[in-house]
Amino acid sequence: MKRLMLDYFRRWWWVLVIGATLELVMGWFAATHTENNNFDPASSFQFQIALFTGAFLLSFDLQRGAARTVAALPLTARQIGRAWWLMTVGIPATVLISLLGLGAGLFHWFHPATVFPVNRLGLASLFTLLSLGSLFTLIFNTTQGMQGSRPQRAFNLVGGGLVGLMIGGGFIIFQDITNNPIKCALFIGVGSVLTVVGWFRAGQFVVGRASFRVAGLQTKAPRGQHRAPIGFGGVPLLIRVVSVRAFLIGLAMIVMMPLFLVLQGRMTSWREVIDIMGGVGNFFPFYFIILFQIIPSLTQLRFLRTLPLTASHLAAVMFAIVLLPLIALGVLVAGFGGLVVGASASLAVLKSYTFTLAPASLCIFFFIWRGVGVQAFAALILTMVAFQFVPLGLQSCFQNRVIPFSLMAGIAGGCILLSFLGTRRLLTHSSRVYRVQAIGFGGANWGAVR
Repeated sequence: MKRLMLDYFRRWWWVLVIGATLELVMGWFAATHTENNNFDPASSFQFQIALFTGAFLLSFDLQRGAARTVAALPLTARQIGRAWWLMTVGIPATVLISLLGLGAGLFHWFHPATVFPVNRLGLASLFTLLSLGSLFTLIFNTTQGMQGSRPQRAFNLVGGGLVGLMIGGGFIIFQDITNNPIKCALFIGVGSVLTVVGWFRAGQFVVGRASFRVAGLQTKAPRGQHRAPIGFGGVPLLIRVVSVRAFLIGLAMIVMMPLFLVLQGRMTSWREVIDIMGGVGNFFPFYFIILFQIIPSLTQLRFLRTLPLTASHLAAVMFAIVLLPLIALGVLVAGFGGLVVGASASLAVLKSYTFTLAPASLCIFFFIWRGVGVQAFAALILTMVAFQFVPLGLQSCFQNRVIPFSLMAGIAGGCILLSFLGTRRLLTHSSRVYRVQAIGFGGANWGAVR
């Protein structure tokens, strides 16, 4: 178990060092704000630090099939799960809390006249521990996909949307948690339950990720189907399963963000809700669909190419997996906005989601061209940042007038066409897209996902 844990820290040490440095800064920042009794600015950042130093890192290993590899070791599922819990919750929480106190202590050392913020640091420490523990349970359930019973699939769906929302909007949701007793008590209660559940169900999480029985664990074999399921298979099944799952989780993410803001009292009208759902809210489903839906499919191109499909058909499949969920979400939100606000809101949502298809199509091309590695992820980030400034540039060109829908649709259509033609050429003339990519990210080969 020690080697298993040391291997994890060896591969992700650079991320953990960045998080530790930020936590030290947060401790210093907490000690500088002694004039009030809140820790609001640091609370939002505390969650972000906990997010990227906890189970989120382990989820990348799970995408590469780490559970199957580790399950073959002479260890029980309980031992493996508890080790993962310690790697992503226990040890990071201990280190981050210690650095938080060290940062505050350093400030107090240089400014002895200040009061050491014991209460504030205690609340921040509890917040860090519960954030790590809650994310462990939510992320592990999310990585199990749409498996299990209906209640389990519902929990996975809600958990996936919640995790995606926290990645993009956690700094907003937790901004005033220490000033809101109800929200603070709710987080402590739910976070404590999820943290404890994660510890006791850690072994079950390992079984859910491994495709075969783990050593030392006796499980009752479920009743299997004795007849083949009725329906279609192959490529249509791939598109249906991936697209429906992406649509449902994206819908959960879109709904949760305005819901939290309404509960916080930051939104008081339907117009504001529709604006956030059609504006910033559509980027979070985009990131999730790209990172967690299209990547596993792209790593199977070598096998998909053996099917009786032309390069054009295979490229269309890759584009359908990403674009169909975004189109469905845009139509749904636009229809809802038209019913509760009016045609103007519906048109604004349609323009926003239509324009999102442009960077989405370019990212498909980048991932097929460069493989699932650092270069493709860098292109993803740069593309998303650049396309957020394009509407601002168009707005200045039109002198703050309404940008025509035809122009936004034309830009999206042009990007889709160019990306599709480039992708089809890569599938036809390049052998690189079918090879296992030896591009290191976190000390592992992302292209080796199977």
